[in-house]
Amino acid sequence: MKILPAAVQQRVDRFDRQQSLIIAISTGLVALWSLYRAGWALYLTFSYNFLFGTLVFQVALWAVIGAVAGIAAYAFYTRYTKASDTPK
Repeated sequence: MKILPAAVQQRVDRFDRQQSLIIAISTGLVALWSLYRAGWALYLTFSYNFLFGTLVFQVALWAVIGAVAGIAAYAFYTRYTKASDTPK
């Protein structure tokens, strides 16, 4: 199943195998951190029974950052797993 457009996949394929792994791990950590931040903001919202505009903005911002980082992590990890060890 392909979730990336062909143009984005071509740009991801430009990276070699080791760089793809490093980028995949880094963006995966960013995705996990943004999931934590969005969850923490939702916890504050529900536990104190208030909803400020800054918390809405913060949840939306971290959700977008997390989604983009998650897609990038998936793209680079699939590049890492499908790349061969031998140089061309």
